[in-house]
Amino acid sequence: MQIHVTDAAKHTLQQAMDANPGKKAQLRYDAEGCGCAVSGVPTIWLADELTGQCEAIETNGLPLYIQTSQKVFFDEEMTIDYNEKAKTLVLKSPAEMLSPRMSILVKQGETESESKAESH
Repeated sequence: MQIHVTDAAKHTLQQAMDANPGKKAQLRYDAEGCGCAVSGVPTIWLADELTGQCEAIETNGLPLYIQTSQKVFFDEEMTIDYNEKAKTLVLKSPAEMLSPRMSILVKQGETESESKAESH
């Protein structure tokens, strides 16, 4: 699996990681509250520990991980971009738009907070 992170998206992700030192970025197919495992949404989790059996995703410089069991929900080649108008991340592949508004979720033990991307 390979993900190209655009400069604008890299800036946004780096800001979130800098604001939460020591946390690891994990691409998740988050199905919590969706009612069905196939109705999830792609999300970036920032957490102290990686959950499940994880592997590194090949990126252009940003450390990013994925649960091996969740790879089935994603394409082999993807791009994380930044939508300036919506102030949010975008996950897409050559074949489809996977998420036009991907969130960064900061996991704080049992609690979590959603990080909205800020203007550059």
